Amino acid sequence: MAELPAKVTIMKGASPDLSAATYQIHDESHTIGNALRWMLMKNPKVEFCGYSAPHPSENVIQVRIQMYDNLSSISALITALVDLDALCATIEDRYVTDIREGDYERWTERS
Repeated sequence: MAELPAKVTIMKGASPDLSAATYQIHDESHTIGNALRWMLMKNPKVEFCGYSAPHPSENVIQVRIQMYDNLSSISALITALVDLDALCATIEDRYVTDIREGDYERWTERS
């Protein structure tokens, strides 16, 4: 049986202190790439962040992070993932609450 790749790998060319690095995230797409980039750019210690999906047949995204003051990009990535997870949990909780309470607009589609 083939081994599965790690969920996140650090690409070659990262700075020794990881203040600038490209991370490859497996089994993800633009959906998380754009949200993760947004969350990373909210961090004032992040100088640059961008992501790409190398090829449609590859189920990976690459996230490039560059930090100010030689700070660790991996800690910024972990913080952004934790914050994004918390944001999604908050949205889900509110959604479920609104559905249970019927606090939403109803409409009927006409044929």
